[in-house]
Amino acid sequence: MYFSDFSGQDSTKTQLLDLFKSERVPHALLLNGEEGCGHLQLALSFSSLLLCQDPTPLDSCKKCSSCKMYERYQHPDLHFSYPIHLSKTEHSETSDDQRSFFLEALEKYKCLGKKTWYSKMGNENKQGVIGVKESQSILSKISLKSFFGKAKILVMWMPELMNIQAANKLLKLIEEPPENTYFIFVSNNQSKILPTINSRLQSINVPRLKDENISAFLEERFQIEPSSAKNIAKISKGNLNKAITTHLDAGVSEMNRSLFVNWMRLCYSRNIADTIDWVNEFSKIGREQIKDFIIYSLEMYRQCIMGNYNMEIEGISESERSFLEKFKPFVNHQNISEINSIMNDAYYHMERNANPKILMLDVSIKLYKLLRTK
Repeated sequence: MYFSDFSGQDSTKTQLLDLFKSERVPHALLLNGEEGCGHLQLALSFSSLLLCQDPTPLDSCKKCSSCKMYERYQHPDLHFSYPIHLSKTEHSETSDDQRSFFLEALEKYKCLGKKTWYSKMGNENKQGVIGVKESQSILSKISLKSFFGKAKILVMWMPELMNIQAANKLLKLIEEPPENTYFIFVSNNQSKILPTINSRLQSINVPRLKDENISAFLEERFQIEPSSAKNIAKISKGNLNKAITTHLDAGVSEMNRSLFVNWMRLCYSRNIADTIDWVNEFSKIGREQIKDFIIYSLEMYRQCIMGNYNMEIEGISESERSFLEKFKPFVNHQNISEINSIMNDAYYHMERNANPKILMLDVSIKLYKLLRTK
């Protein structure tokens, strides 16, 4: 993907192009933004520009041998690093061990998210890590001479998941890399990057994508009808990965709707035995999917409040709209603040590896009373 192929983020593109034209590209650059904002696409596009043999003022030439190899992600001077599920028995200790899966996911989804990537590796519950073996691999790659005599680039996706041992091995390299060597870090949360690494990076904050940028991307890259693309874009809330997975994995959206409807009916009826059964089944879907469901639930509560104030409800399916029309009176100005607090706390604890059964049963019991608030 090149700059001209990616709609949106014009201000960030301008910053990157200015750095390139003025020959002030930092050796360690951080693109920081929320998941799905397009920062990985920008990192890849900027990499192609640095590697291109005949760049234009606004983009790579798309014709030279470097560009052709970049398009297949086979350029020998372009390296990737990303969190993986560490396993000696499955020979998964460095990014290269999962490279084929990573490139397949990148080709299919165009814009990767953490859940998408973990699912591709086969376990949404297990946290990915950039470990010490990965740092050793990076040191080895960067020590090699540039194949084309131009730039050598390492794109590291989610550096906030690098452990301390790996970071310590890379500190000197990041601070004093070989000539024409660039590190481009792509983070969803700069505050979680180890301070020793973060202090050595020049950062650019990447904002959320606009709905029109997401819908244009879906129409062009996935041949989606304009009306459907606009609807998906509204649901995605600036997250391109969420928009793409909503389109490609339509069954997940329907699963969230079904889970939410059943859960709210159980919470309103205060059926403790059936709620326990629901929680037991729900906890099997995977930690990242549970976090997605909590975000989905928060959106449904928001839509209820909008409906109560006669505001137009947009970005939902007809089946969701039908349920919310009946359910919205039970989410109102008296309980919405506490409901939001409970759900946000649940998300916080899920991120910190809380037991999903205990957590969701506790949330359910708290909702028993709140949904009866008139």
